[in-house]
Amino acid sequence: MSRVIVQVSELNVATAQSEHTLQGINCTLKAGESLAVVGSSGAGKSTLVRALLGATAPGFQISAQQLNCCGVDILHARPRQLRRLRARETAWLGQDPAQELTSTMTVERLLTELSRVSKAEAMTVLAALGLPQAGDLLRRFPHQLSGGQRRRVALARVLVKRPQLLILDEPFAGLDEAHWRNTCDYLMQLQQQQGFAMVLISHERQAAAQMTQQVLVLEQGKLLAHGEYQQVLAARHTALLQAPALTKPVEDQQEQTLLHVTQLQLAKPGSQSLPNISFELRAGECLAITGESGIGKSTLARTLAGLERPAFGSIVFANTQLASHVRQRSRQQQRAIALVPQDPARSLHPLRNVGKQLQQALNRYPSDHRQSVVSLLQQVELPGKYANRLPQQLSGGEQQRVALARALAAQPRLLICDEVTSALDVLNAQKIIHLLARLRSQGMTILMITHDLQAVSSLCSASLQLCRDKSQFSRPTAIDKAMFDDLNKPY
Repeated sequence: MSRVIVQVSELNVATAQSEHTLQGINCTLKAGESLAVVGSSGAGKSTLVRALLGATAPGFQISAQQLNCCGVDILHARPRQLRRLRARETAWLGQDPAQELTSTMTVERLLTELSRVSKAEAMTVLAALGLPQAGDLLRRFPHQLSGGQRRRVALARVLVKRPQLLILDEPFAGLDEAHWRNTCDYLMQLQQQQGFAMVLISHERQAAAQMTQQVLVLEQGKLLAHGEYQQVLAARHTALLQAPALTKPVEDQQEQTLLHVTQLQLAKPGSQSLPNISFELRAGECLAITGESGIGKSTLARTLAGLERPAFGSIVFANTQLASHVRQRSRQQQRAIALVPQDPARSLHPLRNVGKQLQQALNRYPSDHRQSVVSLLQQVELPGKYANRLPQQLSGGEQQRVALARALAAQPRLLICDEVTSALDVLNAQKIIHLLARLRSQGMTILMITHDLQAVSSLCSASLQLCRDKSQFSRPTAIDKAMFDDLNKPY
């Protein structure tokens, strides 16, 4: 008989103002079993995980008939017991890999920091996660990796601990289909070998259905459904698990070329094997940039924004040749191109509230058409009161919208979005897509780096696929009607 790893009975978590963030939660998880936890942004998923580890924020009140994790009674455990639980018995991979990896450590040191593993063992885990050049990778620092590579290194870091309970928060975000399938297969194989229990927070339906035996659905802190994944999926009240039907791309209204890239060679390590990149983007158009994880999509985005220098090639914007670095560009050119980065939590200052960060962006680019912090928040469908909140007080979807609002402060002509929906649940991803569609209908030109076919089909009218042998540019988007119809079918 399998040992019980997690036992939760009538769990309630409330703020100091007696506002319930979790109410009446029940679940049991045995060794070798997996549980998917789903829910919209702010539903209480992270609060549940923190409660399991005895790591809720100060000021929260916890009550439960039973709250046990790896044999530890969380409600009556001493601080030393909780520290041991979090350090040795459990492993938690958060949603933002940038916060998991110390920037001054190499990959090798990051993997050996939490557990005593050999270099050979570390390379084996990295290779299993689709990072075959592990020898070179071990010497790199986090900033030298792509977003997908950072996420897999962060995953490898928790796997080498060999925990009893593994908690993964959006582990497949930012990964192309081949890499997330490979990661999914490896996790299931490893779980079968080691027998750990797993809690998976993910909006990737296929992965959750393949990896987990049961699902727990949260809505506004309450238990909406709990049971076998396929049974819960079939129920009408689990709209949180349903991907919305794809809509056809917005048709272009303008023909003028805004951005013309010719024979661009990226200079960052890891992208040197890419052929030269050439494409054009019309005013009011949305271009999807796709390709495998680590191929250089984010490097291309940063190069266009002037944050990375290319090896050679030309970037022409509004019939004017752009300097390779943003500091060499005119004030007007600097504000014309805005980048929404892949990791919003990393790009937002942790100790400054939202209002101060948005006001700083407004002050940097003053305009005759005055905007306010409140109007920026309203533009991304956030209430004005969020101006007083710190980034850590926001959900992942809310942080993404704040990052988008900050980019819009410059009133740019071209908005570059780097994986802005990859780590979001279905509902919040759809909100971001609707926001971008509205901006495009108002004349905004968008360049979108994504693995999200829903976003591509809803927004984009052209695509650029980065490949090792040849990059392919096409217009209209290379998602034909047959593929479009297939994507609308249930899994």
